[in-house]
Amino acid sequence: MTEFTGTYNATIDDKGRIVLPSAFKKEMGDMALEPLVIERNLFKDCLDIYPERFWKDRVEAFKSTLDPFDEEDDEFLQFFYENFIKVGMAANGRINIPAEYLGYSKLKKNARLIGMGLSIRIWDVDVYQSQRMDKSTFAQRFKEKRKQKTAE
Repeated sequence: MTEFTGTYNATIDDKGRIVLPSAFKKEMGDMALEPLVIERNLFKDCLDIYPERFWKDRVEAFKSTLDPFDEEDDEFLQFFYENFIKVGMAANGRINIPAEYLGYSKLKKNARLIGMGLSIRIWDVDVYQSQRMDKSTFAQRFKEKRKQKTAE
C-alpha cells in the first residue's frame, strides 16, 4: 500500500517547476504515470498533491454528502472544484505548479515537502516555519484527544 512519509527539501525554479524527491516517486510506482492533483489546502498556506487514484476517492466521499439539487450544496461543489487542478509528472519527477497555486501557498524558491500518507504537502520553507505546530502544542493536543477518546 502506498504511504508517503518523510520530510524533504526541494527547489522551485523560475518557471514554477519542482522535482519530487525520489522516495516519493518510488512510492508512487505505476501511479507516477497517472495525473496528479494539486489542491489548495483549506486550513494552511500550502498545497497538497494527490495521485489521481487517491483523489477520486476524496471527491466521491465529498460528493456523497451533497444533494446535487440543493443550491447551497451546488455552491460547496463549485468551491471544492475551484481549489484543485490536475497536472502531469515528467519522467524525472518534475511537476509544474501553476502561478495561481504558487501565489496561494506563498511558494517562492525553497520548498518543504512532507509525506502525509495518501498525499504530499508542499510548503514554502519560511511559511512552514511560521505555521507549523511545535512539539509542546502537539503533546498537549494529543493528550486532550486521547482523553476525549477514552471518555467516549
